[in-house]
Amino acid sequence: MKRTRILCLIVMLAFSARAQVVSTVYGAVQGFTQDGVSAFLGIPYARPPVGQLRWAPPQPPLGWSGIRLAQSFPPACPQKDFSPGDTVGKAKGQEDCLYLNVWTPNLSGPLPVMVFIHGGGNQQGSTDQISGGARIYDGANLARRGGVVVVTIQYRLGALGYLVHPGLEAESAWGKAGNYGAMDHVAALQWVQQNIEAFGGDPNQVTLFGESAGAVNVGNLLATPAAKGLFHRAILQSGTPRLKGYNAARVEGLGFAQKLGASGSAAQQIAYLRSLPPDSLVSGDSSPISGNGTVQSVWQPVMDGYWFPQESLEAIQSGQHNRVPLLIGSNSDEMSLYVPQVVTPQMLQAFVQTSIPPVYRPQVLAIYPPGATNEQARASYVALVSDLQFTAPARRMADCVSKNQTEPVWRYFFTFRHTVPLLQPFGAYHGMELFYVFNTWEKATLGSGLLFRPADDSVQQNLLRYWTNFARTGNPNGTGLVGWPLYKSPFDCYIELKATPNGSQCGLRTVESNLWDQIVGFVPCKSTISAHETSSVSGVWMLYPNPTSDWLYLGGPTDAAVRVQLFDALGRLLWTGAAGEASFDLSGLPVGSYVARISGQGGIRTQWIVRKP
Repeated sequence: MKRTRILCLIVMLAFSARAQVVSTVYGAVQGFTQDGVSAFLGIPYARPPVGQLRWAPPQPPLGWSGIRLAQSFPPACPQKDFSPGDTVGKAKGQEDCLYLNVWTPNLSGPLPVMVFIHGGGNQQGSTDQISGGARIYDGANLARRGGVVVVTIQYRLGALGYLVHPGLEAESAWGKAGNYGAMDHVAALQWVQQNIEAFGGDPNQVTLFGESAGAVNVGNLLATPAAKGLFHRAILQSGTPRLKGYNAARVEGLGFAQKLGASGSAAQQIAYLRSLPPDSLVSGDSSPISGNGTVQSVWQPVMDGYWFPQESLEAIQSGQHNRVPLLIGSNSDEMSLYVPQVVTPQMLQAFVQTSIPPVYRPQVLAIYPPGATNEQARASYVALVSDLQFTAPARRMADCVSKNQTEPVWRYFFTFRHTVPLLQPFGAYHGMELFYVFNTWEKATLGSGLLFRPADDSVQQNLLRYWTNFARTGNPNGTGLVGWPLYKSPFDCYIELKATPNGSQCGLRTVESNLWDQIVGFVPCKSTISAHETSSVSGVWMLYPNPTSDWLYLGGPTDAAVRVQLFDALGRLLWTGAAGEASFDLSGLPVGSYVARISGQGGIRTQWIVRKP
């Protein structure tokens, strides 16, 4: 009997990991199915960028006959890998690295598709990244629990992805170099359009999401005409679009070549660089985040006038961007893993003295006081570099996009702290939310088994549902979830993501963000959208800001049939708005709680409203 049970178990395990075969336009691939999810790992979306294809636009992969195994992650692209606090790094990776991975819970579909771009300063990272003992971007749980098809992609990094040099300009059909990594992103999205239906995905329902440099890249793809129509929603986690000036990148590229010993004509220099092993090209890289917690990535996409005709925010300001629903946010303690472990009050003062223009130093020290202890100084230091580099830029992006498209914008602020006491002092650090979006914290060394607490489970369930709801409809809200308010300027309403989310807040670190806008010379975007236009949110309405002290606005599909009614807490009707009315003055009502009823062709929605003093 015991032997029979063992044999049955072996058969069941073999069945659960059975092979699946899917035909792509380039050939058939064989993945495997486990726990209800079929995984296809290491599918080529471009030809290996080696030899003469080093620093060339990605080429379609060569087709193959027979069945290609797709059951293991691809090698990382060449890079120098740095962990937090590491200033030495270690070279790794292979140049033949342009592959993607697919997880699907249903090959029949059609299901929403979520395409993820990893971070790493555009010079490190991979789809197989291990963090905290877990494969952080494993898409199995997200696919199975969220009912979506998950795709993770790799792209050229560092000099291999972003080198600008006169020798490469001469080879280019448009006379400019650089942006090879960005071209890889577009090529991967084109592969998705061509093939994802065979994996159960809907090519008309693609959400592009990324974290850190991945979010920078997603933001940039909002501004490039080459990506138009390739994705339909976008999520930016702890990053906003950024392009380097072309001339500056060209000077750096020439210096890079000379440092490696290249000489002669521009063409001879490129021929020499192509003869070097990839490890030589990454050997001089430094960590993308310095020891004082500031981002210092050298290799970035460039404004070349072709792939990126203008700065990303300028493209958004002019309305010449890919207009899709946007979800954007950052973490409360982004740089807590990267600043010095001990920060004295004197160190914080010295940092301000060397980094901030003199006229603003008193204001900065007033908002981020050195305090009397090292702990107080470090907390202020973390808040300073986090707000400067993440909180304020996220508001700029959300504000600008919301003013220049009718598609909805949603902002979040992730504040959860790990339940493990060892990690709690670091707060919501950079990249931490990824464990919960992908539902992989339960596999981490400090998050598995008995260490995985109910609060961890609540956070991962909430983030997975918000993200996948957004992928389905462009609206993160759903039954049983705390309401997430629409973002509208100047209210700056957002949701605080933690074990029990809070969607009632407006104005996130406003004083701090206003100061950083002044310091960096940011000029707020102007609106190109009529003040009476509202965001279409797939048939769902939302009144905002909530709480409010006076005016209330309706977001969602408005037409002559939409009507808002307001009731007191006992259910007594106070007033009925005119048909199609989208703004309401509550200043004459007492402070307290009310219930709004919104009705129209899309159905009926009720929402609690709080009027504050």
